[in-house]
Amino acid sequence: MVVVIGVGNLILGDDGFGIHVIEKMKEMDEFRGIKIVDAMTNSAFLLEAMDGEDKAIIVDAMDIGQEGVGVFRFNPNVEDFPSDVMLSMHDLHFKDVIAMARGVYRLPEEIVIVGVRPRRVELSMELSEECERHVDEVIEIVKRELGL
Repeated sequence: MVVVIGVGNLILGDDGFGIHVIEKMKEMDEFRGIKIVDAMTNSAFLLEAMDGEDKAIIVDAMDIGQEGVGVFRFNPNVEDFPSDVMLSMHDLHFKDVIAMARGVYRLPEEIVIVGVRPRRVELSMELSEECERHVDEVIEIVKRELGL
């Protein structure tokens, strides 16, 4: 089974990108029957959502440290994952969270991260125009990952 997990904080503008994406996916017919989870900014929710699944697709906004980068996709088990990238867990590096959790949870071997670089992280329920433009593109990537 595959799980799609949105990560982020809806009241911090682009930080809520992952949540905006999964909320749109929930309204789309092609995602019926797909497990879609809102993990917010809670690493425990993220880990529990992945527990026992075959594959996890995490959607989030991440500052990958490169100007001008729009949509990106990483498979940390296969590709070179930037060492300084933090998920929306704010105080934990993604690789550290996964490494610590492998002894507690049955995490999927395949974890894919899809997202955008945030442009505006400030008190707001809205995405910036730049991030809003990438919502459909990220959904298409998720669809390909799901084989839809």
